[in-house]
Formats: sequence, C-alpha cells, structure tokens
Amino acid sequence: MVGRWNVDVKMGIYPQKVATALAGLGEKLTGAEYTPIAYIGTQEVNGINHAVLAEQLLTTGKDTKNIVLLIFNEKGMNCDLVAIERVVSGGGALGGVNIEVRTQIPEEAKKAYDASFEGYVGGDFKPVIYLGTQITKGVNYLFGVECDPVVKDPHKEFYIISVNRLTGKVAFKQILSDDFDTHPFGYAFTW
Repeated sequence: MVGRWNVDVKMGIYPQKVATALAGLGEKLTGAEYTPIAYIGTQEVNGINHAVLAEQLLTTGKDTKNIVLLIFNEKGMNCDLVAIERVVSGGGALGGVNIEVRTQIPEEAKKAYDASFEGYVGGDFKPVIYLGTQITKGVNYLFGVECDPVVKDPHKEFYIISVNRLTGKVAFKQILSDDFDTHPFGYAFTW
C-alpha cells in the first residue's frame, strides 16, 4: 500500500542504492560515524523511503554512541539521506544507555525478555537485535523488535523495547508506524 511502511527486517543486507549511500556517509557528514545495524523497511511516497537502524558514534567531545534511524529517499538514480533521528541516547552515566549492539542476545537479557512477554497476546514480538543496557531502578535491557500485531489489517511494525530485569516492566517505543499524524515520514518515538 502506498504510504504505509513495509517492515521487513534484514540484518546486514541492504538494497544496492542504500548500500552505496551508506558507504558515502563518511564523505558527506562530519562529526559522527555511522555503523548500520539493520535494514528495517520501505515506504512508497515521492519515491521510495528506506529505513536503516544504525549506531552513531559522535566523534566530537566524549565519543558518545547513540542509536539512530537513517531515512534514505530513492528517486530514479539517486538515493539520498533525508533524515537522521536519534531513537536511543547513549551515555554511560546513571540513567543513560550503555549501547552495546549485538546480533546474539545475551542469555540473561533473553531470559528477562521471555519472562516479560510470557502470555502476551497483543502481537508476536520477535527481538532481532540487542542494543544495550540502562541502569534506572534496576537493569533495563534494550532490544530492536519486529512485531506482527494482532489486528484486522495485518502488517509488521518495528519497536525499541526496554525490559526491566528486576520488575519485568516493559516499555515500548514504536519506530516505524503507519500513522502519518505521528511524523511526516510515518515513524514516531521519544524515549
């Protein structure tokens, strides 16, 4: 459907034009380095938008890591970066997120995730990437998660989810959404 994000998470696999645009980021942008984590979907509006989850290393000051959403727009032969949105702020201080991207989810984090989602019936949430930890009232584990919600009009969504090891409390941050009132590109977040 035109305008709706088509979430299809791929680890390390990018369309050729997006891969070329990613390779050229270092030449165009200064002050940060970007390491792609996952290709998370496309949207057909005024060309094709491509969403890529990436680790951002700010190379000025304290070398802070963040998790960002890169949006590329492909029109004809061109594929240009049109937006960089921070979805997780890094920082090792108390309350900040210690970003530690891994494709293999640590066992302790997986146990906390599984326990928190046991019996959950709102959708099928599949963790695809481990993003790190946050220390606030215990340890929170952060994951990139693909979701098949239980709805009349089936489609996939992409979330960043935090699971508290101690309490099992889950916090959801929707990254790709079908709701255009949320953001002009159809994604939404505030952590």
